[in-house]
Amino acid sequence: MNYLFYGFIGYWALSLTFFVFPYKKKNVFKHQKYQKYRQRKSIIHISHRGGCRENLENTMQAFQHAYDLGTDCLEMDLCMTKDKKIVVLHDSSLLRMCGVEAHVKEYNYADLPKFLERVRLDFAPNDYISTSTCKTPYMPLFEDVLKKFPDVLINVEIKTPDPEVVQAVNDLILKYQRQDTIIWGARFQKQNELLKSINPAIPRFFTVEGILRVYLLYMTGLLPFFDIPDDSMQAPLYTDDFYLWKLQIANSTSEKFQQMLFHNFIWFLGLISKPLFYHLHKRGIFVYYWVLNNEKEYERALKAGCHGIMTDCPTVLKQYLIKNKLYGKQ
Repeated sequence: MNYLFYGFIGYWALSLTFFVFPYKKKNVFKHQKYQKYRQRKSIIHISHRGGCRENLENTMQAFQHAYDLGTDCLEMDLCMTKDKKIVVLHDSSLLRMCGVEAHVKEYNYADLPKFLERVRLDFAPNDYISTSTCKTPYMPLFEDVLKKFPDVLINVEIKTPDPEVVQAVNDLILKYQRQDTIIWGARFQKQNELLKSINPAIPRFFTVEGILRVYLLYMTGLLPFFDIPDDSMQAPLYTDDFYLWKLQIANSTSEKFQQMLFHNFIWFLGLISKPLFYHLHKRGIFVYYWVLNNEKEYERALKAGCHGIMTDCPTVLKQYLIKNKLYGKQ
């Protein structure tokens, strides 16, 4: 019995030692751009879809507005059209943005339908944004974004990550020499493995599977001894707006109950995350929270020890970071 006790104590002592002083480190963020953000003592400002509560999401106007504010990173989503163009659009379906029950891949780029007059916002119950104030009311090409904003970090999720789409995105990244300013990823781990096989030099964000795996290893003390396959942990904070939105779109009582459980589970993870984020930072892994849109949510994220905040309200986040001396471009 004593052997088991001393073995248990020895295991946790060894785990804690390598947790505080990790020997497994990543070198993916070796480029000058990433080193600058890693070394500065500020919070990375990330504009979700360009800031979709201030401008129509994933449009050149939204990206330009966020860029002019001084955002560190533009977040966007990519799909491929029938004529093999890579466009910036969150939903592969055109229903929410255009009112058309079809998918992007069914249209040539020049034939894509126009946006609706009012577009429903994700993560916000009963909120809409008018398209009438947008001077660029169309889906931009990813290539145009790369050309227009050559010196900003870009976080991209590939919505339809089959080999042809991933290769086309990679070709554009290489064409404009953006390997050092791109973080990419997809929804599932197998899809991230495809991204890695096509270009292992481009950092990848965690999938949901990857996040759950890291937390499981963390809570069992095994994390310091395992490699982490991806490079940037981007976790949902599960804000009040997000929770109410999820309840609104739930199709059954059981789905609503699942959302209640998940909401409480995310709160619990937030309470135990600060040491984990410290360890990940030591291993060269960025941690971002999404999608946060007010001071209460920003403060909750900072208490957890995150390195970046993704927001639909880039102006509000900038003002908050300046007020708290956490803005990196002062």
